[in-house]
Amino acid sequence: MISDNHGLVFFGYNNMFIHKRGVENVILSQAQASPFAINYYLHWDKVSRVYRYENLICIGIKKNLFWLIPFNLVLFRLKKKNKKLFIHSHSPLMSILSVFETNLLTVHDALYYLTKSNSHPLKNLFYLIEKLLYTRVNFVHFISNYAKKESLFQKNSNKFIIIPNTIHFERIVKKACINENSFFDVLKYKILVIRSIEERARIDLLIELASTFKNKNIEVLVAGKGPFLYYYRDEIKRKEILNIQLLGYVSDQNLLQLYEECNLVLMPAEYGEGFGLPIIEGYFFNKPVIASNKCAIPDIIYSKDYLFDNTANSISERLDFVLNNPLQDFKAYYDKTFSNKIVLSNFLQLYNMLR
Repeated sequence: MISDNHGLVFFGYNNMFIHKRGVENVILSQAQASPFAINYYLHWDKVSRVYRYENLICIGIKKNLFWLIPFNLVLFRLKKKNKKLFIHSHSPLMSILSVFETNLLTVHDALYYLTKSNSHPLKNLFYLIEKLLYTRVNFVHFISNYAKKESLFQKNSNKFIIIPNTIHFERIVKKACINENSFFDVLKYKILVIRSIEERARIDLLIELASTFKNKNIEVLVAGKGPFLYYYRDEIKRKEILNIQLLGYVSDQNLLQLYEECNLVLMPAEYGEGFGLPIIEGYFFNKPVIASNKCAIPDIIYSKDYLFDNTANSISERLDFVLNNPLQDFKAYYDKTFSNKIVLSNFLQLYNMLR
């Protein structure tokens, strides 16, 4: 049994009240599996602050040139307060610069792989940083086989585990209220895309695809924000394409409604996908998902029949496949592979093994 004065510290990125979709929700899920008496979450913030979010004591470190000093001072104080401190990091930079070694590092997408994929001018520096990173951690968790393969983790080391992501919707879906107004045109076949609006998400493909649907009874809604949001909105307006809409940021409540209402989830990607969360979210709502044959997506997808090459024609072919074949039990696939029960049980075992 773990002592009352043993604590778990997560390293992350954003304030939980204004968090982006992604890492913060993964940390919230993993915190549900924690066997430790106290759970902390350290992240960068606009101001230094302490607050509680679910079962986490969250400590925001003001992000400026001197953030490293208060960050490590907080760690010293937590170490003094807790007989044992277990660090589970999602932040490579915090792990490298922490005064204490990281017990467990979660790798979503490897640093060098990401910078190499987008031809970052400092990719060789990130190669060295990632190599250094693995010397500062005791054990590594990868979210997919693909994330492990693309990393610079030591090939002869067995100090790693692969556990997929789960979703936070299981904990909130019963609380959600469905609005009376539908997001979609109820008379059309409804395609939902959940993506950050950036180059690697291939929004250009969706626009090309939607232009081929001008005379078809199909509607595409894209939820997500990002640096190319207004660029692609202007592109859609310029081309006068009426059956695709970029919604921008969507709250969890509205996202739940979108999943409930859609007929199909579509996920395009070019690189930088160590997992593919919208895929398993679609399966949770028992929706068919078609996705790019890229990155970790083939590891996650229900069947290779639902993979497309990154062309509008290939997407149309996979869409026809879904329309002309019986729907499978995607929810059952989610339940046995990605559910909170399965994934968090694996994390509980991992924490108990490493503590």
